[in-house]
Amino acid sequence: MTQPEPATGAIYDIGYQHYTGRRLGRAGAVRALYVQGLKSAFGIGRGGRAKIPPIALLVMMVIPAVGQVLVTGIAQGNFTLFSHEGYFGTTLWLFGLFCAFQTPELVTGDQQHRVLALYFSRALHKSDYVLARVGALATTLFAVGMLPHLILFAGEYFAAPHVLDAIQKSLPIFGRTVGSAVAVALLLSMVSITIAAVIRRRPFATAAILAFLLIASAFVAPLVMSRPDKMRGLLLLSPTFVGRGVTAWAFDTTKVRPPVDSFYLLPPLQPPAANADSATIAAYRAERRRRFRIRPPGPIEAARFPGIVYLGALAGYIVIAAGVLTLRYRRIET
Repeated sequence: MTQPEPATGAIYDIGYQHYTGRRLGRAGAVRALYVQGLKSAFGIGRGGRAKIPPIALLVMMVIPAVGQVLVTGIAQGNFTLFSHEGYFGTTLWLFGLFCAFQTPELVTGDQQHRVLALYFSRALHKSDYVLARVGALATTLFAVGMLPHLILFAGEYFAAPHVLDAIQKSLPIFGRTVGSAVAVALLLSMVSITIAAVIRRRPFATAAILAFLLIASAFVAPLVMSRPDKMRGLLLLSPTFVGRGVTAWAFDTTKVRPPVDSFYLLPPLQPPAANADSATIAAYRAERRRRFRIRPPGPIEAARFPGIVYLGALAGYIVIAAGVLTLRYRRIET
């Protein structure tokens, strides 16, 4: 009976080496994830089609500011199209579109490719991941929101006869603009990241963010305008209107209430009788022209909430979103 041959083996050196470089640790991991989130938000490092939505939305944000700079230069500072507060209210829907298209790129890909467990198995904590993703999106929204305002400030300075006086005069407005941009960016980034983290599929996450930030506002606004005394609480269910309320409060607390000269407070204008004299008809036409020049109140003015209510709603959204994100990522096993 033959004896079986002993098992033999060989060891091959294929060049594996230990890492001898500097270990960046937890802070380095958070910083790398944050930078990667900034690049993803603008489509950097991805295909050409991925760059179209952020670039298109950024151009749409900037075009009105460039138009105002041209008009201000032609009119030598005597005419403006937008105030800084009004610019936030006009372009806030673009923030919603940006969040809807770009937020799923930051969150859903990590869930679909199942790399979260790999992230959390090393120095990165679950709270670090959330902080990096929210920070990247908030920074992106802040940059996108501040760029047109910087263009507006530059146009005001170039059109002013004394640049230093114009800069000194605009300092309070600049501080309010920065504060408003920070509040809007933090609010929308927290809400958008939470929705994208809960809904794992990218198309469904985009649709849900659109519905909550934009479509809900379209339903809330007519209800509040029709019955502001009964329906005004619905305004706080829309993050978009909460952001508008915060920006209005930041620039001027009285702007969240109807001004004295407002459609909301003026009695209905009754047409003159058929046999009215020419003076009555002329007065009626003058009043109609005057009311035409008055900006009709929006849902913010109709609701008549003080600014502190919108600040409380903003804080509530952030706390709720932080709680949902904590519960969502706590379930992931490492």
